[in-house]
Amino acid sequence: MLWVVRVGAYLLSGLTVWQFMQNGPGGMAPLHRQLALDQSHAMLLGVCAGVSNYTGIDVSLVRLVWVLATFYRGAGIVLYILAFLIMPLSG
Repeated sequence: MLWVVRVGAYLLSGLTVWQFMQNGPGGMAPLHRQLALDQSHAMLLGVCAGVSNYTGIDVSLVRLVWVLATFYRGAGIVLYILAFLIMPLSG
């Protein structure tokens, strides 16, 4: 089971490096973006679409990672509900 945590850490660090490389020479994303639900592109509640809009990662990849997290002791379900309760509606 430790390999699942390691693979998740490697994927997260790789996505973080990719995100900084994608943003140009400054390496920082614009600060005006807000993490919010995107119900216009939602399949269920709009959490994955909102995370996709915020990070710039394809929504299909975000959904896949969330489904994989669900298979790890149901962590994806808990995180999804928590994210839905915390994230504001996009305005």
